[in-house]
Amino acid sequence: MKYKITRSYFLTVLVLIIGITGCSQEKQHKTNTDYVILAQSEPVNVTMYKNPNCKCCSKWATYMKENGFSVTEQPTDTLASVKKQKGVPDKLSSCHTAVVDGYIVEGHVPVEAISKLLKERPGAKGIAVPGMPAESPGMAEDPSPVDVYFFNGPEQVAYFDRF
Repeated sequence: MKYKITRSYFLTVLVLIIGITGCSQEKQHKTNTDYVILAQSEPVNVTMYKNPNCKCCSKWATYMKENGFSVTEQPTDTLASVKKQKGVPDKLSSCHTAVVDGYIVEGHVPVEAISKLLKERPGAKGIAVPGMPAESPGMAEDPSPVDVYFFNGPEQVAYFDRF
């Protein structure tokens, strides 16, 4: 018995194979990290201290909310004193300071870094993305990886990871 494969049959099968392969790769890409908070019974609370006029800080807060965190924005005219009180090293300073489950999170830190921090619970006071990198969450539409540092005080700073 001979089977005749027509052009339309071949194209239909090809489209189905490409569609199935594309869907499975998309799913694999979305779950490719151990540190993304995918589902929680209750969102992690974040208190973010920021300059009242800073727009990128609010964009970072929105980014965090979109990733399952509950964010309270606290505008303040004394941000430098908040940073000092929280123990943020000057060399890691950024435009906002957040408190996430007892840790200090300085600047436009990616959610994957925060998730890793909360999962591993290192002996650190907090983590930071110094300055305001143009490619970071809250600064860029499509963020690129940034270096994240952890700290325990003004002189105790070390590399954490790249996200």
